[in-house]
Order: sequence, then structure tokens, then C-alpha cells
Amino acid sequence: MDEGHIQMANEQGRTGSEAKENMGKLSRNKGARFERFVANKLKRVFGENTTRSSGQCFSGDTRADVDCPEIWVECKVGKRPNIKAALEQAEEAAGSSGSEKTAVAICKWDRGEPIASMRLDDFIDILCRAYLGGNNGSMGTSICEQEDVNSSS
Repeated sequence: MDEGHIQMANEQGRTGSEAKENMGKLSRNKGARFERFVANKLKRVFGENTTRSSGQCFSGDTRADVDCPEIWVECKVGKRPNIKAALEQAEEAAGSSGSEKTAVAICKWDRGEPIASMRLDDFIDILCRAYLGGNNGSMGTSICEQEDVNSSS
């Protein structure tokens, strides 16, 4: 917390620790609002099979922020959320839960547009299934895997 926030808290009769606690609550509320926003967007695709995981998750928890078919969603919102760390967190949680879902990080900078990130091979697999009719819509082996999509020239 910066000096301005602490000074404002002191003027309002709160201690620094009370002000920090309030800032933490505001941050959690902002995260919860963003998760609800993402869940509502994904309901357009997956319908009522999409829900926001309730409550705060802690290290070692294996719940996606937004639970829906096919993808494991990790949401981050803030001044400068770390997209790579969010994606790695989604991959780790999905892997430790035994899920076969594709990990996706949906991040939003304050006053910015949300960005969805995933590994290129996962994106190519989704495109192959959508445009080439691969694998009847399930997230597993697709017809695109017949070609080497991992090579970069």
C-alpha cells in the first residue's frame, strides 16, 4: 500500500493494518467480479455447464476459477497480471487434478480488455477440430496430430 492510501486510512481513523486488510478485500472482490464476468461469457458457449468456483482458492487447491467443459480456466485481474504465471498455474492445477482439460489463462489489466492465453499446440488443436472436423469435438488426439505442428521453421 502506498503512502497516499495509508494517509487516507489514518485520516479516516483506521490503522495501517486495517487499511491493508480492506485493500485485500477490495482485490478479492475485483477478482470475484472478473471470474463471474468470464463465467458469463463462457456460458454463451458451454451453457449451464459453466460455473464459477466459489470461495478463495489457496496453494495446492485444484479447482479452476471457472469450471466448464473442455478448458481449465485461471482468471487474473489487476494492474499488470502475469500471463505466463497464470497459464503455468492453470496447467499445474489441471495436471495435479488429473484433468484432461486444456489450460487457459484469462487475464485483464485494470481498465483493459481481457486476454485469453494458451499454448500454441492447444490452440492449433482447437482450430483443427473446429475447421477440419477433428475428433468429434473432444479435447484429445486430433487429426492435426498427423502433421508435426510443433516444428518451427
